[in-house]
Amino acid sequence: MRRLNLILLAVASVFFIWILNEVGWDTLGDYLRQVGWYWPVLLLPYGLVNLLEAVSWKYLILNLPPGISLFRLFWLRLGGEALNQLTPTASLGGEPFKAARLQAGGVPLDVATASVVIHKGILVLSLALYIFLGLALAPMFLPAAVSHFKYLSLGALVLAAAGLTFVAVQRQGPCGSGVRLLTRMGWCPGFLKDKAGFLADLDSAMAYFYREYPGRAVLAFTLFFLSWVLHAVEVYLMFWLLGHPISAGLALCLDALAMLFTALGFFIPAAVGVQEGGNILLALGFDLGFTLGAAFSVLRRIREAFWLSLGLLVVWREK
Repeated sequence: MRRLNLILLAVASVFFIWILNEVGWDTLGDYLRQVGWYWPVLLLPYGLVNLLEAVSWKYLILNLPPGISLFRLFWLRLGGEALNQLTPTASLGGEPFKAARLQAGGVPLDVATASVVIHKGILVLSLALYIFLGLALAPMFLPAAVSHFKYLSLGALVLAAAGLTFVAVQRQGPCGSGVRLLTRMGWCPGFLKDKAGFLADLDSAMAYFYREYPGRAVLAFTLFFLSWVLHAVEVYLMFWLLGHPISAGLALCLDALAMLFTALGFFIPAAVGVQEGGNILLALGFDLGFTLGAAFSVLRRIREAFWLSLGLLVVWREK
């Protein structure tokens, strides 16, 4: 799987470089200079996004020790997401890091792991709702392409179905059931058998949370959804700073549909190439132009590079 991820990354990277060459480095430079000294403004929305997601995560950790503050959760989430984005692990490489650092802070490992698993399910469900909102708004801004939205709607439905299945399974003891099934088939590796006790505790922790604290799950979902809406604020600011302001509705629509392309490229680290291709296709569809779509993608990558670098610094310091 890692080898396949790396191959896909190499192909996507070539595609990304081709896009930049097609646009022209001088043209991109002109757009970036247009932003000028307003660069710090572009970094703020994602900082607020990560803060909201850290608050959302906090509600999923039962009996949080006093030593683990919201500030610490902010940085741990940033570090974990950097590993999710940059390692060939299908956006899962940072989850063990988050659970391990919570355990080091006094949270039982089963509770810590349950919190990151539940949060991953909430991420997928809230993203699906955000994409459906974008699809609902799209006919207002691109009525001529309504007939093509069925493919995007199908992708959103698949994402929503996967999220609902993932959350539903969490309440049914999936770890223990999986180990028993593999054991009966003779395919269960030894390390999983050795972890049978922990996996049973993890199943119990997830089932207990959903049974006793459904309100926390709903609150965490709401906060995560609001964090997606903040991405639309980022898009609005980027186009404004590029000298091509767009409406708030178009910003949300453009971002929500772009997130669908990014979600489909989750096997590729940082969705390199897939994200750019989606952004440019959508920019063309909304009559914003190929060059402006590429400039927007580059701005977003620069913002990502800043926060990912901070995330990697967190990981380095924690180790």
